Amino acid sequence: MKVADLLERFQWEKIPDTQGRFTLPQSQAQLSVEDLIGTDGVEIKQHPSAHPEEVIHIVELEDGGLISYQRRNGTFLHTLNSENMFKRKQWELGIISFSPRQMPPEASDSL
Repeated sequence: MKVADLLERFQWEKIPDTQGRFTLPQSQAQLSVEDLIGTDGVEIKQHPSAHPEEVIHIVELEDGGLISYQRRNGTFLHTLNSENMFKRKQWELGIISFSPRQMPPEASDSL
């Protein structure tokens, strides 16, 4: 599955002042990660959030990834990210321990 596949299936909005980051409108906050990507052959990783009332769901796509924040009330904030933004956001969230900017190009290609 690619970022373009999800961009075509749902009405994403570009996150202001970013390149390669999109979010679903609040009107679609009831959609789960499985509603967006299905369950066939896709790994959904869960990580704790710095906010105790959230769980972060990570799905790596062929050319980027989905980062979804599940709130205590069961709703989601879904973000769709290009490959570079996906790596950068995971680093900012403490999910990966290295800065994508500090990696040599050949190392970032293997992630």
